[in-house]
Amino acid sequence: MHKVVRRGRHKIKSSITHACIFQSRNKKMASSQHTFTIDDQAHIFDEREMDIKIETDKFGKTIKYMMFRGLHYSPAYVPSILEQAKDVSMRPDDIYLCAYPRTGTHWTFEMVNMLLCGKAETIQTSKGKHHLEVVAKGLSKLPSPRFIDTHFRLSDGPEELKEKKCKVIYNLRDPRDVAVSLYHTYVDMQVLECECSFEGFLYLFLEGKAEVDGVFDHWLDAEEFVKKNPDIPVHFNIYEETIKNPQLAVQRLSDFLGLPRNDELCQAIADKCHFSNMKRDKEKYAIKVDGKNILYRKGTVGDWKNYFTDQMLDDYYRVYEEKMSGSRFYKLYARNT
Repeated sequence: MHKVVRRGRHKIKSSITHACIFQSRNKKMASSQHTFTIDDQAHIFDEREMDIKIETDKFGKTIKYMMFRGLHYSPAYVPSILEQAKDVSMRPDDIYLCAYPRTGTHWTFEMVNMLLCGKAETIQTSKGKHHLEVVAKGLSKLPSPRFIDTHFRLSDGPEELKEKKCKVIYNLRDPRDVAVSLYHTYVDMQVLECECSFEGFLYLFLEGKAEVDGVFDHWLDAEEFVKKNPDIPVHFNIYEETIKNPQLAVQRLSDFLGLPRNDELCQAIADKCHFSNMKRDKEKYAIKVDGKNILYRKGTVGDWKNYFTDQMLDDYYRVYEEKMSGSRFYKLYARNT
């Protein structure tokens, strides 16, 4: 059993108005401060309204989460904005990207919006301004057709999503690579004050003590949502397939959106959205901690091989079998496939 410490609605003595400054619980780091920016603008964290939960891994190292409606989230959201999500008004032509973190959401954002604009040109805004958990009802200011993205489970999205039958894009990626990428994001974000090694974090990840209580439950929720709402159009966008053939991935997105097929444009968008180009072109709109871009790390397939031991891999697949056996997604990432 891992020890859990709860600190609900605790107070912070002072408020920072010009930069997000947060301090580590680690005594050795107690004097360090970090600045968190989005679009080069400081982001303010205020934990006074958060239900903070400290999870401890099997090595005694800790990581800090915010609990919202019983699920784990990064303490980088505003609870009052999260509360608005269910009541956000949707439009019939909205494009709704639902995806677990680190599954290529920024990549999908760029490809889809280039298709909508009809040009292979960098989108001059941050995905954060389209993110349900960050903007919520502020999304009403965006012109149609809106691209809205979220890390919420599909069942936790706006109630009108089903009524308006919006097009849904759902990203999938090898959970092993997701675990590695999410771990680095958590460490780089600083606000989670992650002391865990990757091995320690992996076992928390497998127990659902990670964003939105883990990727497996996120997938199973999506599967159930699709079963219950067969009249809602859903496109499953698979990370590894996009890496292998980016032009085909863009073409499939174009077809799903009902746009006239333009293969030359799709190829140009695929090239423009190559990882190295996006890392350079989207630097201005990145999430940064102390000036470091924490969004674009490697953009590769199979990085998990550099982190998993044989024992970790066996334990991972034991959980994968328990959680995903019988799922429509099972064969995508089953052992030896």
